[in-house]
Amino acid sequence: MNATPQGNLMSRRGGGPASQANAAAPSTAAEQPTAVQLAEDLATVLGNVYGISADVHPLASGNAVVSVFLGLLAYTDGKNFWWTSLELSDSGSPVLSSALTLPMAAAQLAEHYVILRARPAASILESELPLLADVIPAQHVVPR
Repeated sequence: MNATPQGNLMSRRGGGPASQANAAAPSTAAEQPTAVQLAEDLATVLGNVYGISADVHPLASGNAVVSVFLGLLAYTDGKNFWWTSLELSDSGSPVLSSALTLPMAAAQLAEHYVILRARPAASILESELPLLADVIPAQHVVPR
């Protein structure tokens, strides 16, 4: 895997998807991809561009989760992406990161992936980052 962090993650963090407008959103619902389609596109870019395998999981809410690595879960509503970052804020709480475009989300998630891969798995399990089993209990998964 040759992906390396490019630039400071702190400079590209934003609020959650509700706090940012998506100026490039398609004009009709028919043109708007579903959350699962956008999540699958993200997983494809992560695999093809960054060599990162990711799993897509639809949620009953209509949103989707992309499991990138242990402790690194990205969510999409079909318009935006958001995830809990690996770094902590000045107050010590996890920082919510987001991206409005698929290329930006993939690049930032690849940076987080590199950081996580360098950590011992035990430290990730001991952290307060959400794990896939915490986020999508069986009753919330939409059967395929």
